[in-house]
Amino acid sequence: MAMLATDIERIVSEILDLKEKMTRPEMDSQFLDFRTKNRTFYETIINDEFEPVIFKEMMKRKRELESGKDQYSVDVKFGQYMSDKFIAPVLKAEKK
Repeated sequence: MAMLATDIERIVSEILDLKEKMTRPEMDSQFLDFRTKNRTFYETIINDEFEPVIFKEMMKRKRELESGKDQYSVDVKFGQYMSDKFIAPVLKAEKK
């Protein structure tokens, strides 16, 4: 069964809090299941590449899926968000 947005948010919050207090091996052991199932995401958090604003948007879209919205429309909304955040500013800068 897929994790709920609230579970993901709780675990991410714990990782962010504990990564300053624990060694990497301790973190890896503490979050073994999450690390195993979400390796890239876990590494992103641990390696200070975590973007809270993007994560918040992802969890917003995850909740939409949990409430029954279709995958395609949720994916399109998230894709538009990412485009607006990263591609539009580059295109705008190139026009100048």
